[in-house]
Amino acid sequence: MRRNGNRFRNDILIDLTSMLDVIFIILLVLVCGQITISDDLNEAQAQAEYAKAQAEAEKQLYEEQQEAFNNVWAVSVVVPYDEDEIAKRQIRILKQGEEIQSIDLIGNDIAESVNNFKALLVGYIEQNQDKPIILSVNENDDHILYRDEVMVNGILDELVQAYDNVYIVKGNTDGEMK
Repeated sequence: MRRNGNRFRNDILIDLTSMLDVIFIILLVLVCGQITISDDLNEAQAQAEYAKAQAEAEKQLYEEQQEAFNNVWAVSVVVPYDEDEIAKRQIRILKQGEEIQSIDLIGNDIAESVNNFKALLVGYIEQNQDKPIILSVNENDDHILYRDEVMVNGILDELVQAYDNVYIVKGNTDGEMK
C-alpha cells in the first residue's frame, strides 16, 4: 500500500513553462510601454522648454513695445451727436493719463467752443513737447456731422503743421487706419 501512495506523489509534475512565457510577455509589454512613456515625456519636456523660450521672447518684445508706447502720448477726439437734438453736439477728448473732457457745441455759433477745443489741444501739446503726440479722429462715422468732421480735421491739420512732434491717425468705423 505504501508503494501506491508514493507513486502518486512522484507522478505529479507542475509545468511552469507556459506561466513563465506569460510573465515574460507581460514584462516585455511593460518595458515597451515604459520606453514609450519616457519618449513621450521627453518630447513633452522639449516642447514645454520651446514654448517657455518663445513666451520669454514675446514678453521681452512686449516690454520693449510697452516702453516705446510709454514715450508716445495719444489724444482721441470724438464728436458725436444725437439725432433728436442735432443742434447740440459735444467734442469729447480723451488724453492719455486723464479723464474724458467734453466741450459742448450748441447751435451754429460754436466759435468759442472751437477755440476752447484748440486751446486745450495746444496746451497739452506744449506740455509734452519732448514726446511724440498722436491725435486720432474717426472719419466717415455715422455719428459725426460732416461740418464738425471738417472743423476737427482742420484744427488737427493746423497742429501738425505748427508742431513737429504731432501726428494724426485717421480711422473709420471699420477699424482701418490711414
